[in-house]
Amino acid sequence: MKKASLLLIILSIAITTVSSSTAAPLLQSGEPKISGRSPHAEQILQNQSLPQLVKELSPAVVNISVEAKAGTEIEKVGPELAPSLPGQANPFRSAGSGFIVRSDGYIVTCFHVIDKADKVIVRLLDDKEEYPAQVIGSDSKTDLALLKIDAPKALPSVFIGDSDAVQVGEWVVAIGNQFHLGQTVTTGIVSAKARKVPTKGSPYDSFIQTDASINPGSSGGPLFNAQGQVIGVNNAIFSPGQLQMGGTGFNIGIGFSVPVNLLKQIIGELETKGTVVRGMLGVRIQGVDKAIKKVLELETVNGALVSEVIEGSPAAHAGIKRRDVITQYDSLVIEDFDQLPLLVANTRIGTTVQLTVIRKGKQVIIPAVIAELKPGSSNSVTSNKDYGSKIGVSVEELTEVQAKALGLEGNGGLFVSRVMPGSAAERAGLKKGDLIEEIGEVLVSKPESLEKILASLAPGSTILLSIRRVDGNRILTLEMSNK
Repeated sequence: MKKASLLLIILSIAITTVSSSTAAPLLQSGEPKISGRSPHAEQILQNQSLPQLVKELSPAVVNISVEAKAGTEIEKVGPELAPSLPGQANPFRSAGSGFIVRSDGYIVTCFHVIDKADKVIVRLLDDKEEYPAQVIGSDSKTDLALLKIDAPKALPSVFIGDSDAVQVGEWVVAIGNQFHLGQTVTTGIVSAKARKVPTKGSPYDSFIQTDASINPGSSGGPLFNAQGQVIGVNNAIFSPGQLQMGGTGFNIGIGFSVPVNLLKQIIGELETKGTVVRGMLGVRIQGVDKAIKKVLELETVNGALVSEVIEGSPAAHAGIKRRDVITQYDSLVIEDFDQLPLLVANTRIGTTVQLTVIRKGKQVIIPAVIAELKPGSSNSVTSNKDYGSKIGVSVEELTEVQAKALGLEGNGGLFVSRVMPGSAAERAGLKKGDLIEEIGEVLVSKPESLEKILASLAPGSTILLSIRRVDGNRILTLEMSNK
């Protein structure tokens, strides 16, 4: 089904500046040699070769614990899979998992596992020693990090697969330190590809979804295919009773992994620079649905609609305008708007790209030079914050195009672009396309104002929402969670 999401995304995203030859020493290709394995990959998880496969893979998976200053919040609701557990001694907390990518002690994990940590400790399988780890590099936008330990001997390392070649329905194995029980092995299948994870809101979101059990403590652990190759980095779960991804709930068969090909793109920079150089196009984009297609008199619903151009950005210098619909990036056709961030991500800084744009019914070719995003730059506007996620809803400022397409008149209000199933917002009766005008008796027009109001509400409290729909206004009752 064609996506028609109106989620705004700022294209200030990673530019890959590392060649494959640079990253190759850290990532091992090929696959492990397993005795007695079936010649047919789909049978591996159904016969006696599975124990041999797990025996081969497990030593390369590690447990990661962190130490932080008193009062530092490491575990929190969000994509993190790292709740503190009863009886667990402070200051160390079992934060997650990781996997060895090179025999001299280089380890990949998730950024959120080691974020805010003063000390990181790695424990190997069947090894009672604790190895202090150095954070070589980290990247919050992809939620990946690279660690290094001084190992007393050559360590077993993983083989890296091709996440682009993964097929829905193929068997997978997840290994990690679930619930602080120690290393745990689970199996399942790939349930979906290119998933967007609610509340994360990163332009990189293109997760592998699996029903292999992933639970708190699994973050940073590997997702293997039946050939024993890593195809993903376990990252988040959809948890019952939680309004966000991750949290302290339990697995219901919906887990998410960062595709390993994304790791391939940035690991060289993590090793050599400690961070990832990012580029900027400088536009906010959204999808094109049938209503917008009709208003703008477009031929298809393909492309990325520009809702805002950042002042002083490459897009502004190139002459990109609000209401432009970007349909091609060089020779690549933009079918879904969320393709564009990853295309920019794979463009070298300083490269001139040719943007094919539909403007007032006419096709225009506009060259734009991708620039580097400097830390602290005023151009680093992002929409990574998913406003309203506390109640299970995503909201945006209402644009002129949205208002006209939905038949909404007047100024102000917050446009509802997504409502999560089972959330407080859904129970209140909110729907995608609603316009929230008042919370209680407070007029709202900025997403930030919604966050402040929600933060001020006591757990279990009830508040009225005034909303506007095409078929008339409504007053809804929103009940806050007791958690």
